[in-house]
Amino acid sequence: MEVMDYALFPTRVVTIQFQDTEPLNAELCDLLERRPELDDRFNMHPEALNLLRLADTVPAIEQLSSMFINGAKRWLEAEGIAGLEGIDLLLFSNRMGRGDFTIVHNHPADLIGIYYARTAVSHRPPIHPNDGEDYFEAGDGVLVLHDPRFNANLTAVCPRDHVRVFPHPGLMLIFPAYVWHSVTPHRGEFHRLAFSMNFTLRWPAGPEEQYPLK
Repeated sequence: MEVMDYALFPTRVVTIQFQDTEPLNAELCDLLERRPELDDRFNMHPEALNLLRLADTVPAIEQLSSMFINGAKRWLEAEGIAGLEGIDLLLFSNRMGRGDFTIVHNHPADLIGIYYARTAVSHRPPIHPNDGEDYFEAGDGVLVLHDPRFNANLTAVCPRDHVRVFPHPGLMLIFPAYVWHSVTPHRGEFHRLAFSMNFTLRWPAGPEEQYPLK
């Protein structure tokens, strides 16, 4: 008897816990506090101002950009993806006050990166493979990744249709942009601060682009 076990079409999520990020996080939090043009309305329209435009004058943004690019490279290597011509980047903030949350959404890109500069205190690992808690047990500013398979929650075959991520300062996640995700309400009196990077992959021009039909 031959038994084969294939886990087909999984969603790869790469997590990176950076060390000694306190100075970086403090500078990023201070940036959002003292720059009125980067207020909360920016969260809803990230294309209005790409924070990467500040990289030449704000060292923390330049450092954060390098960290995101390193994270994307690790995700691409893990998936065996090569041959890219380049990557287009869009960096924006997500600053939450008490009671703020983010509805379920995805991003118009290929990959998403999230970096946490200030979060609620949690002693749990970011992702626990056997997290069996109820979906509606919100947590404090918890990121919820939803199974991208249509109606995955309607079958008992799948053990779960979502994964909860417990943020920590200095934590970065990289995952496909098609994955629907949300953030549960923030309960703290301080501003919770995360940064998101949209990665759009660019490929070399193919024959149909080099020789367009007329």
